[in-house]
Amino acid sequence: MSRASTEDMRRIEQLAVEQGSSYAWLMEKAGEACAVWLRSDLALREGAVAIVCGRGNNGGDGFVIARHLCQYTGVTVVLAQGVPTAQPALDQYRRLMMLSEALGEELSILDWQEEPYLCSAAVREASLVIDCVYGIGFHGELSESLRPLLEQMNAAEGAKIAVDMPSGVPADGSPVAPGAFRAEHTLTFTTEKLGQEQTHCGQVTVLDIGIPEELVEQVVGQRTITRSLVAGCISPRPLDSHKGSFGRLLTICGSYGMAGAAMLCVRGALRSGAGLVTAAVPRSVYPMLAPAIPEAVFLPLPETVDGRLAEEAAVPLQTAVAGATAVVCGCGIGPGQTALVDWLCRYSTRPVILDADGINAITPHILTEEAVSAPLILTPHPGEMARLLDIPVPQLQRHREEIVRRFADDYGVTLVLKGHHTLVTAPGRPLLQNETGNPGMATGGSGDVLAGIIGSLAAQGMDPYYAAACGVYLHGAAGDRAAARLSQHSMLPSDLIEELGDLFLQFEK
Repeated sequence: MSRASTEDMRRIEQLAVEQGSSYAWLMEKAGEACAVWLRSDLALREGAVAIVCGRGNNGGDGFVIARHLCQYTGVTVVLAQGVPTAQPALDQYRRLMMLSEALGEELSILDWQEEPYLCSAAVREASLVIDCVYGIGFHGELSESLRPLLEQMNAAEGAKIAVDMPSGVPADGSPVAPGAFRAEHTLTFTTEKLGQEQTHCGQVTVLDIGIPEELVEQVVGQRTITRSLVAGCISPRPLDSHKGSFGRLLTICGSYGMAGAAMLCVRGALRSGAGLVTAAVPRSVYPMLAPAIPEAVFLPLPETVDGRLAEEAAVPLQTAVAGATAVVCGCGIGPGQTALVDWLCRYSTRPVILDADGINAITPHILTEEAVSAPLILTPHPGEMARLLDIPVPQLQRHREEIVRRFADDYGVTLVLKGHHTLVTAPGRPLLQNETGNPGMATGGSGDVLAGIIGSLAAQGMDPYYAAACGVYLHGAAGDRAAARLSQHSMLPSDLIEELGDLFLQFEK
């Protein structure tokens, strides 16, 4: 099941409203679903129920729960933060107040700020304590005024239920705040949340409140990249085709001592069907590559004394970039190429695939909408991604799905996070997970091949999102074939290139 962040859920609810629902209706359905579950699955124990409500929409869910449960048992609602401020929750609070006046002792409403002793007694004596304070809206630290209440809720002997998220547990998977509510069971809506892997959530049950599944998939759906998806993206070649029919890829790769990175990228691109591949390389690298890759066109460029591309390389690159249908930049270009990458992202209007040193050259302003003209495809491994975000690799790996989605949305890029089960996403597109590939591919040069494959597919006109998805699938599948033939220990990145022909042959049949 897909896991959503706070931002994801707000977007899903917005889409549901745009399709004819209302926030008030969603709140009513959420509270009703919780009440039905509590009656049937928990089999309400004898004794009163205490529902602790915040002032936002999670509190509104609690008011609806109280309205439904008070028909069967005594209910005390504790206002943890006073009267609600959000309109749908305020409307539910007013309905509950009217019902409380009619029912008397069967439904009481207490204010934590004004009646702390009565609230404490209600929580302590309840057979069921329900947390509706924050839901998915919590972030940061718990307020000092709420901590004593949460302590008493945690110390209560009654069963402990959280609605959507326990208070103090962020929905985005961030660290739990000290003093957070410890639920035995969490009732959540529509789909699981990222933070519900925390032990504070206990057992998690997803309740249906009428939001169509396709809306969830549209925002957070994680799908596997399948063979059929790839087959649907690879079209038969027309009989009247010529070399210009299949794109013009420019690769800006390599430096003295890293000629192999450029070679692997170019060969991967050629084997993936690009009509014309131009390899822009430092002048000293050209004599090494030209005899080994006769199918490529070469553009020798000015270089520094240590064999890297010089700043003046941008001048001869202008014509080549303008004529390309896609550009790959970064494989083996070496450090210190920020100016080149910045210029490329501003100058190109066609897809640019940044890999390796191209990613390391990125600064935040390069990725801003104002600075970038090109559709960008970034292909970092976890170390490069962590450096880009200035976070530890373990933190990245713990929250990789949410981070990938958020980064793609924030910067408007197609993102490929390489590794075991490589992830691919783009703004407004589902998160895709690749299941081809094996540990034998974890060797220097494998990523250069992948950059060439993706660049080749993008140059042929494939949408960047699908070029990335098909590229990682084909790359992994080629790795699986190489491992079956040579073993994971002995396979080399160049072996992946040799397997691509048979893979494409399967898709042409």
